[in-house]
Amino acid sequence: MANRPHGIVDRNVGDRSIGQQRKMEKDKGKSMMKLHYSMAHEPLLELSTRDALIANMKKAGIEKIWIAAFYSGDMVDLEELKQAKAYAEQNGLEVGALTIPIGHPGNSLNPEDPDSKLQIPKHWHYRINKKGETAYYCGAIDACLIEDNGKAAMLLRDAGFTEVFLDDDLRVGNLNGNIEGCYCDACVAEFNAIYRRQETRETLSVQMADRRDPALMKDWVAFQCDKVTAVMKATDIEGVQPGIMVMHFGDERHGIDIPAIREQIPNTLFRVGEHQFNDRKFANPYAKGEEMLGIAYHLNFIDKPFAYSETTVFPPRSLKEHHLVYKAKLAIAAGLENILFMSGTWAMDDSYWEAIAAALPVLRAFDKDCADGERTYPVHLAYGTHGAYAEPIIPTSLPVLAGLPVKPLRADQCDDDGELLLFFGDYELTREWQAKLPHYKQVMFDQKAALKNKAAIEALKATASNLVCWDHEATSRPDAAEVSLLQAWIAQEAREFPHIVEGDHIGLVWLKNSGKVILYNLLETENQGAVEMSGRKHPVRLKPLSFAVLSRAGSLAEYDTEIELYK
Repeated sequence: MANRPHGIVDRNVGDRSIGQQRKMEKDKGKSMMKLHYSMAHEPLLELSTRDALIANMKKAGIEKIWIAAFYSGDMVDLEELKQAKAYAEQNGLEVGALTIPIGHPGNSLNPEDPDSKLQIPKHWHYRINKKGETAYYCGAIDACLIEDNGKAAMLLRDAGFTEVFLDDDLRVGNLNGNIEGCYCDACVAEFNAIYRRQETRETLSVQMADRRDPALMKDWVAFQCDKVTAVMKATDIEGVQPGIMVMHFGDERHGIDIPAIREQIPNTLFRVGEHQFNDRKFANPYAKGEEMLGIAYHLNFIDKPFAYSETTVFPPRSLKEHHLVYKAKLAIAAGLENILFMSGTWAMDDSYWEAIAAALPVLRAFDKDCADGERTYPVHLAYGTHGAYAEPIIPTSLPVLAGLPVKPLRADQCDDDGELLLFFGDYELTREWQAKLPHYKQVMFDQKAALKNKAAIEALKATASNLVCWDHEATSRPDAAEVSLLQAWIAQEAREFPHIVEGDHIGLVWLKNSGKVILYNLLETENQGAVEMSGRKHPVRLKPLSFAVLSRAGSLAEYDTEIELYK
């Protein structure tokens, strides 16, 4: 793997033909939504139940399924795959393939199935973390693993599959803010040879934790990213369109360099990483806000026609049906056109299909109402500078809960629509960020960010009049009082963007070109508030967990689904 220079990769690469076609359809006001489901192949071969399963999926509006075909080096029987594919296609479904290219650390397929295929091949080797511990069921990316994934793509192509989505185990670490990677002797030796260094697992571990050597951090991260991208390139063969499912807020520290993948494989499909797969997490308003931020962040890198949601319930039955429907609405509100339902290798119970089918007319109407509006985010939430700097991975969802049209943005991402920059939390005001500050009308630092960057802020204030410090530290789990504090601060000046001025826990997405806003209730109870838009205040009342579209004239179309909230 060649050593490549660091820097900003062009984020405007890619095949525009799909996007242009979709734009024409948008301009006609058509629904853009397409529903997908990821599943194992066995249910499609079970003669006694498969007809009912297909009927359920079709009633729920599923148009395409993705069949798991390769489990951590273990290829599913090709004849069975062909039979499953043929049966689905005979029943009017499109079919793509899904692979588990590396293996998840633990059973992330189906904890209820003791026969889940988890063991990696003997000729692979396990990933080793910085402590020297083995990540069981999880392969390290080496020549053997890359070759096996390339062979799997060829076998799937020959079996009639033209798209191969690689699951989100294609990374070199788990969901956390640390710099990850495989620290085995072979990988460290390969790193030293490529980058002309003399590191050991122990020295790398210390320096990745200390974060005092940016050049080393970037080299190590680039080395890991090249490995993940190499797996993608092995799948990018003639006749196959590859895709990668990106983990929640996954970035370079986990080996995922989205701009580099787009540059080298322009037609790549991306599933943008969501999270909160069960009620214990997702029922919290702040978690719903984090999910919206995660989607918006990854869409900074990706053209929407190539982007898919991760609308997941896992483990089995751990997410209520109405929450799964809410996740689909959240993805639509964010502007995603491909809604991908997932449940590991467990086939969802009938109750989930019934809930989606019941909600389908509302989902389509909601999507159609939003189809002509480009999502606009004049409020930016500073989200670090580069994945190699290992800054906090989950930003506060306070601006979402306060009803601001907000998205996370990194210093190395370009966006000229920003009016207000919120610098909240333990993020560094790097030179890259300092260069961007003059482009904003106002830059607001919370207490933690102001303390961390005190010297830089004091130096800048001599020439910058747009910097202000807020006498509050944004938290990771904001309550109504904290939401009100932020709203009161926002209200001190006239704003050119729509926002919630009364009430709390109502999210807002601005469809600027169509003069609309999307509102979504983050609470499982009725909620009310007021939206300020174009100099007018519009009172709104929302049903539990409902979504609505408010026009410039003040008309409100609510999209709620009749699903029992409490079971």
